[in-house]
Amino acid sequence: MALRKHMSLLLVASVLISLCACQKNNSGFDGKRFAETRRITVMVDSLVDYTFEASDGSEVTVSTSLCAEYIHDAVLRDCNIDVEFLNFKGLSLGSGTVADVSHSVYYNQLNSYYRMNSVLNLAPLLEEYSYAVPNLIDLLGEENIYSCNEDHSEIWYLTAKKTDPDTRVTFIRKDWLEKLGLEAPSNREELYSCLVAFRDNADLLLGEDSDQMIPFFVDGDPTISAKPLLDSFLDTSIEDREFYDHGFRRITQEGYKDGLMVLNDWYLQGLLPDDFENIEPLTKDVYDPIENGYVGVFCAKASYLYANGEKSHINALHKNCGEEAEYIAVNTFENRYGEYTSWEEDYLDEGGLKIFLPSTCSDPLACLVYLNWLSSPDNIEAVQNLSLNNTNPDDPYGYNRYLITCQGLYPNGLLCDIPEAMQARDVALEVEFIQRGCKCVRNGPYYFKYVVGEIDYEEVYPDSTRIFMYDVITASEGEFDSVYEVSFKDYLNKGAYMIYKLRDNEWEKVMVEGDMTPW
Repeated sequence: MALRKHMSLLLVASVLISLCACQKNNSGFDGKRFAETRRITVMVDSLVDYTFEASDGSEVTVSTSLCAEYIHDAVLRDCNIDVEFLNFKGLSLGSGTVADVSHSVYYNQLNSYYRMNSVLNLAPLLEEYSYAVPNLIDLLGEENIYSCNEDHSEIWYLTAKKTDPDTRVTFIRKDWLEKLGLEAPSNREELYSCLVAFRDNADLLLGEDSDQMIPFFVDGDPTISAKPLLDSFLDTSIEDREFYDHGFRRITQEGYKDGLMVLNDWYLQGLLPDDFENIEPLTKDVYDPIENGYVGVFCAKASYLYANGEKSHINALHKNCGEEAEYIAVNTFENRYGEYTSWEEDYLDEGGLKIFLPSTCSDPLACLVYLNWLSSPDNIEAVQNLSLNNTNPDDPYGYNRYLITCQGLYPNGLLCDIPEAMQARDVALEVEFIQRGCKCVRNGPYYFKYVVGEIDYEEVYPDSTRIFMYDVITASEGEFDSVYEVSFKDYLNKGAYMIYKLRDNEWEKVMVEGDMTPW
């Protein structure tokens, strides 16, 4: 008991010390700039090597890149804040080594650390210093400020603003349509006719490379690469409980089988890649066929072809196949009601970068002022233009590593001087999001960590999804139903049914009994 009391006193003392450390004399702050220089550290993510060795032997780091040096000097000038950029390697909340301004993509982890008082509650800070963060508030809006909790008195992270539509559209070779005298398709049957025409005219369209023709491209994860097609077979009139029970991948939902049947039919007709199961998503194997001009149709986000400036996929296509090689974005997968839909669950941990201040942050106001500077439209545009026009090929740290409050090109997510890119964005905005009230419950098969049994579901479930999709899509002529029955049963036994059942139990507790324990 005495030890417990002693530990409690130490905990209280440490919290008080931490709170005192977080308080600074803000009398010299005029709402934009500090009278005395403040110093903060900021985490910078990197998808490249942590220290990039340039061709001249020098080293480009997260603090010496063009964007880093520009932001550092501009923030020091405008706000009198001296920013030190830290690479995320070695930074960890668990070990207590983290930057004053940090970010993560893991909702559950941040939630846990917040409950352990390792992450600051931003709600009172945003209220007290609202006059100092107008750009931040305008950019994010309530949707992104309160994305972690419907209770506005608790905010343990801010979700970055996404400027690109999340929906996937269908890209089809515009020059191929013109060469064959075809109109751009607007439904599945019209698209099918185009795919058949591409296949049957491979010699005309690709010449000596006719054997490389891929009318409709999918990779090893058709749940994503063929998502618009599969989503179109799901009934939007589904009840909320059923919507949640079949969430995460939606493969168990009524109608999904019909979408797989279409993919099977197209596969048997030679409209899909023969070896799609071996094409790893997000790798060179995916974009190489597109850049080399072999793909007639594929599904992706509106920004896919046009992102990354000179290194974009569309530029690579032009270099390889000529300027006349072009794609046009269309919506072709209508549902039973004639609408284009994208099915997404409305999670509390909805995707996006999550910005947080750890409890070790010694100057929360300076951090918020820094985030406010990053959120200014003029500053966003300046950093993005600087990055996109960077002529140094040895600098791998672009604007997306530093503009953490804004994901995508501002304001529209795409380069506005590319008509095809803006047309693709407009097409993506035509799609209706099917999102239901699931904000009270969590995402994905995290349940497997708590299920004790003979099967390690966390290990076998991901592979079971891939195997199931491959088996049914490649089923032989006349055997789709029998293959589906056997493969679907195996898929259920390897985790899908466990997800369904546990989600249904969560719904019962939260929505029926009012027990928030699952959340």
